[in-house]
Amino acid sequence: MDLFRKKLAVLDLTHGGIPIAIKLAALGNDVSGVDVYGTVDQVLLGELEEKYGISCSKTPLPLSEFDLLVAPVHLDPAYPMLSKARSEGKTVLSHHEAIGKILQDDPELSDIRIIEITGVKAKTSTASLLADMLSRSFEVVLHTSRGLEAWKEGVPFIIHRGLSITPGSILTAIEKSLEAGIRPEFFIFEISIGGTGTANLGILTTLSPDYGIANNTSLASDAKLQLILNAKPGSTLLLNAGAEKALEAAKGSRAKVLTFKDPFYAESHVKMSEVPDFVLETEAGTAKLSAAQDSSATQKSSITPELSAAREPSTPSEPSTPSEPSTPSEPSTPSEPSTPSEPSITPGASGSTLHFLRRGDELFSASLRPGYNSSAYMTAFVAASAAALELGVERKTIVSVLEEFRGLSGRMQEKELNGVALVDNSNSGMDILSAEKALEYALLKKKDEKKGSIILVLGEEASQVCEGLPPVSVQGFVEKFGAKCRHIILVGERMTAVAAKNASYAGSLPEGLLKASELAGTEDIILSSVKCFR
Repeated sequence: MDLFRKKLAVLDLTHGGIPIAIKLAALGNDVSGVDVYGTVDQVLLGELEEKYGISCSKTPLPLSEFDLLVAPVHLDPAYPMLSKARSEGKTVLSHHEAIGKILQDDPELSDIRIIEITGVKAKTSTASLLADMLSRSFEVVLHTSRGLEAWKEGVPFIIHRGLSITPGSILTAIEKSLEAGIRPEFFIFEISIGGTGTANLGILTTLSPDYGIANNTSLASDAKLQLILNAKPGSTLLLNAGAEKALEAAKGSRAKVLTFKDPFYAESHVKMSEVPDFVLETEAGTAKLSAAQDSSATQKSSITPELSAAREPSTPSEPSTPSEPSTPSEPSTPSEPSTPSEPSITPGASGSTLHFLRRGDELFSASLRPGYNSSAYMTAFVAASAAALELGVERKTIVSVLEEFRGLSGRMQEKELNGVALVDNSNSGMDILSAEKALEYALLKKKDEKKGSIILVLGEEASQVCEGLPPVSVQGFVEKFGAKCRHIILVGERMTAVAAKNASYAGSLPEGLLKASELAGTEDIILSSVKCFR
């Protein structure tokens, strides 16, 4: 179905619906916008009508007025317009599908290759590593929860801050890039809950841990299969070999399908009959990678600039609540290493050797730098390296990027906070499983380095980030693991409902870190696991 001269309604102006509505109107459609959560400012709704001819409503509109609806996959199916459309057999396009149709014939993108990355975990780190690898030979624009960045020769520059990773933000990311005079050879998009079908290469990082969407009437894993089901003929899919649901969906695909074994998440257990193309192994034999058919000698290169660990205002990776951050434009400047609102933090230490294989043939090895928990990045290491190999990046370049990588801010980095060891695991994708893994890592660090005790900072700065961190999960965590920490600082208003003998409370991550640094001795470890925009 083409999207031209249709009468259509775009549902949910909070989570990426506005740029979709604007673009559809520009293509000659009669567009109405429905603010299903009633959270969009009335002035902005007025501007949409005045500037773009988009009539807007905070209440459901009569279905008979429209040829089709455009709605996000996470919208409650009981919403009146959505429910009636499905009962009457009227076409409903997801936001992802609408973006795909908008972009498929866009002449501005005819010579630009598009990479889409979705999944539950490791999206941002996979995308950032791949951008670094590609940028050594190509011009790249990367859009993730860290921000919209232009990459060239391993160095990122900010184009724009504050976009969410909902599919609608792809339109804004492209627009902002072209407005800045940047026409890359690759666009890399981190996308929440699925793919648009326009990608030359689609990457699925993980499908677990799964969770409910659309008022718990469906699973996020099913929605993420859009990456596979919408894949265009001749494109390539790189899938987690442990995501059986994804592999099953890919059986009928006209795309080229490659798989990688995930050495980090539980879903990495694959059947013997399903030999992954790429495997990542540590020198000790717990992880290796496998990809393109060339098996020449191992190559290494000299040190190159490190991957920037910019802290940027993140946005929900899986939209679920009626909140959309503002999107202020900023000039192109190098990504900044820290924010002034947090206490001074300096890097700390760790490291290991990786081997990358394809179907048993080792392609290269890489010696990782200390300063972060490399085990937390195994999914990203194998996925980004496999994708880079598939896209023609030289092995020595991949090795160089891996060996210079120091972790992304808030994703299992080892640092120092006022002279005390800090394991930083605070980011928008943090969940209770991630908190458990971070504690396990901190406990091993404590044992290996003969450290004192652990001060844990745990909670959320905003409940709307990726569906928040449920207090009931935190309660279960502290009951099971609380005794392993000398003190727990619970962050966020909702965490006051959590009861623990050795706990106190803080309103924000900076406040929590400040309290932790006041409590900790020089031989202690501060573990920061707070779900937050960053």
